[in-house]
Amino acid sequence: MKKMIINEAFWLRSIACLAVAVTHAVNTTLGNYEMTSKLHEYVLILIRFMAFFGTPAFVFISELILSHAYPKKVPKDFLKKRGKFLLFPFLFIAVLYAAIISNNMGDFFQNTFKHLFLGGFYGYFILIIFQFYLLHILFQKYLNKWDPKKVLVISLFINILYLAYFNLSAPLTIPQGEYIWLRGYWLPFVGWIFYFVLGFYCGRNFVWFKEKLHQYKRLVYAMPIFSLFLIIFLVRSDLITVVSSKRVDMLIYTVSIIFAIILLSSQYERIPPFILWISKYSFNIYLLHKIFLYYLPAMSFLHPLVYFIFAYVYSISASIATAKILSYFPVSHYFIGKTIYVPEEEDKYRFEPKLT
Repeated sequence: MKKMIINEAFWLRSIACLAVAVTHAVNTTLGNYEMTSKLHEYVLILIRFMAFFGTPAFVFISELILSHAYPKKVPKDFLKKRGKFLLFPFLFIAVLYAAIISNNMGDFFQNTFKHLFLGGFYGYFILIIFQFYLLHILFQKYLNKWDPKKVLVISLFINILYLAYFNLSAPLTIPQGEYIWLRGYWLPFVGWIFYFVLGFYCGRNFVWFKEKLHQYKRLVYAMPIFSLFLIIFLVRSDLITVVSSKRVDMLIYTVSIIFAIILLSSQYERIPPFILWISKYSFNIYLLHKIFLYYLPAMSFLHPLVYFIFAYVYSISASIATAKILSYFPVSHYFIGKTIYVPEEEDKYRFEPKLT
């Protein structure tokens, strides 16, 4: 029996991908300009904080699709296929980016080690996704048996404690303590566990889940605004100084944005071509856009906000163009990632879910 496609997953993936590119375009702009206007700087920083939901949203998206597509058991070749099309590109881009940012061979080997094993570059997220693939395989039958409410509450509690500890405490005087507190704590699955559990149960009960969102739609639309103001308050008061998606207050904000996107997109019968297009190239954009931003020089003749928009559009467009050109060489899938499956016009509504 065929299952209904989760149209909303394409919206989520596309918007989350675009949000990730926003954060890096902002970083490039702030790095290339001496901000003479505090207003312009604050606008860019606010945009970056608003876009931080992109990275954790991908944990939810991955598990949402996985639990919906395989409610009982994943195929035997599941990890093998994802190893080829996720881990191979991760390894290649990790080494390539290390070569790009290194000044000598010593730097290259050090950066390569950090990229591959310590979450030292933006591709670290692939390692997190693989941790959750393994958790899904190991705990799927238990998650199906356990009380969802209890599991969700416990996972949220664990996630809050973990992030709060690293957000609010000083680095311990241990080897690599500074690095662990800077970004090393990003890599273990514990820092993302709530998104995984939420994605699992939403995917298993997606129709019921959407009905609940519509039932409480006023709250769903209000929560992103409330949670964003909470983040602004915590930032301005210096109560949490971390500048990343691994802030404890991002748990509320990310979930509220995910729910709002699903609620809004559920009102569209058809998936817009632009959303499908971005979704198709989302993995390529994720892997490549930061490389193009790295080589983008400052342009003093452009206003910083205009430069940000240019950097954003340029990095996405260049990534898609590169993926499109290299797609004529099948081996490119192992280096820059495989395009994501999108449904054809005739099967936009019903199909047997395919994961790539």
